[in-house]
Amino acid sequence: MRKAMERSERAKQFMPFAALEGLESSLYKRTQHPQERIILAEDAQTELDMRLRSLAIGERVLATHYMGMGYVETEGILRRIDPIDRSITVDELVIKLSALLDIRGEL
Repeated sequence: MRKAMERSERAKQFMPFAALEGLESSLYKRTQHPQERIILAEDAQTELDMRLRSLAIGERVLATHYMGMGYVETEGILRRIDPIDRSITVDELVIKLSALLDIRGEL
């Protein structure tokens, strides 16, 4: 004769099962609405340009920029400022100047 299964063990048989790992988070992302990009006023653009000019390669920075569906902050070492490509590189991430909202140096 078979021993009766404990209630806790029996309940585990009927618990939800995540057959597709990451499906729930992927569906959540699709329901999110993208954050609108902020267009800087001329004086804010001038201030941002002055901040960029004051930074040195190798300096630790905190950059706020648009990525994907909204604004994110990236902290790291400023590796490159490329005026031709109109981008900066923080650690290994290339950020277009058009996506840059703010940047601070020497954290």
